[in-house]
Amino acid sequence: MNISTDLRIILVEDDFDLREETELGLRALGIDTTGVPDAAGLYRELVNKKYDIAVLDIGLPGEDGLSILRHLRASGNMGIVMLTARGNLDDRLQGLNDGADAYMVKPVDLKELASVLLSLSRRLATRETNEVLSLPAPQSTKLSWKLSKVHWTLISPDGLSIPLTPKEYTFLSRLVEKCGEPVPKSHIIHAFGGDIDDFDFHRVEVIISRLRRKGKAITGELLPIKALPGFGFSFTDHCIFS
Repeated sequence: MNISTDLRIILVEDDFDLREETELGLRALGIDTTGVPDAAGLYRELVNKKYDIAVLDIGLPGEDGLSILRHLRASGNMGIVMLTARGNLDDRLQGLNDGADAYMVKPVDLKELASVLLSLSRRLATRETNEVLSLPAPQSTKLSWKLSKVHWTLISPDGLSIPLTPKEYTFLSRLVEKCGEPVPKSHIIHAFGGDIDDFDFHRVEVIISRLRRKGKAITGELLPIKALPGFGFSFTDHCIFS
């Protein structure tokens, strides 16, 4: 079984030997696979590279696989396969109800895993095509959030302006640069000119809390700023610089 495909897989598995065996095995079968040990490693990879399918263990250090599943499902259409030793019915149902496309129980034959990944990739391609065909006409950019470089304001899709302090603008500019993608805390710390090893991130959290309250007071809605536990933040709605 030797596959030629552009499919990109990100494997989240904390057991080094199993991660390496699965990663190398899928590559040998022709599937581009990158392995990481935890959620933080996954989110770092997603900042810089697009992956088609995530293969998730459940029992991970820090944020567990089911929590990662919910975050990924809430933020996009990425394919998700659970690959875990937890095979009881409740775990299977929870994984599938939370949005997993497939649930496999270890140990699993690599050829079977590859077959599931290829089948899922075909379903995703069909799903994406159907979504494109059913999309309404493109919306005006007025429906985007706009971050003004000149006036240091955040303008809502309804045209309401939220004045920003220099620190609020600094924080938001990093999120808008990567609109819709996860931004790690380290990038935010660098934007503030801090040192990762001794920076008190509580200062940034105070700024974010104040910004959220201000946005709620002006627009009547919560700002689309999502915290990614143990990693960073993302701006989850469409946004542009203006």
